Amino acid sequence: MKEHEEISNRLAEFASKFGPTAIVQAKVTAVNNDDTIAVVFLEGGSVNDCRLKAIIKDGNKVILIPAVGSIVLVGRIDNSDDYVVIAVHEISEIVQLVGGAKYSHNADGFLFKKDGDDLLSVFEMIIESVLKIVVMQGTNPDYAKLQQALTKAQNILRNGT
Repeated sequence: MKEHEEISNRLAEFASKFGPTAIVQAKVTAVNNDDTIAVVFLEGGSVNDCRLKAIIKDGNKVILIPAVGSIVLVGRIDNSDDYVVIAVHEISEIVQLVGGAKYSHNADGFLFKKDGDDLLSVFEMIIESVLKIVVMQGTNPDYAKLQQALTKAQNILRNGT
């Protein structure tokens, strides 16, 4: 019986190396700066450069960045040593980059950016400029509401890269 189990285990090992691509569960241990993550497979082993998108290159992209410690489904690419994330259980950030425009959303808020300008900075500039207006005749701006608007914009939006 032991011989039968050993043959079965060797066959499974051989098939996993040269057989069809498998989809396995893994735990995220780190998020890298190059659109890859480090994972530990639940069945054993690890990879430090599991792709978050099919092709690793600069340019346009939409990616879901998983939270460290969360579970992802990972597929092996053409029986190579390369892996790609197929599904994410817990997302820490969504990033969309098209040309010079970037959209990002995480727990800190939303980022809308184009060519170095971001939406939060625009709102801050407008509100801070209006806060300085003093009207000699008529009604002054509602400074309390402007300050509330600034606080809400800073809560919803974020600066960043």
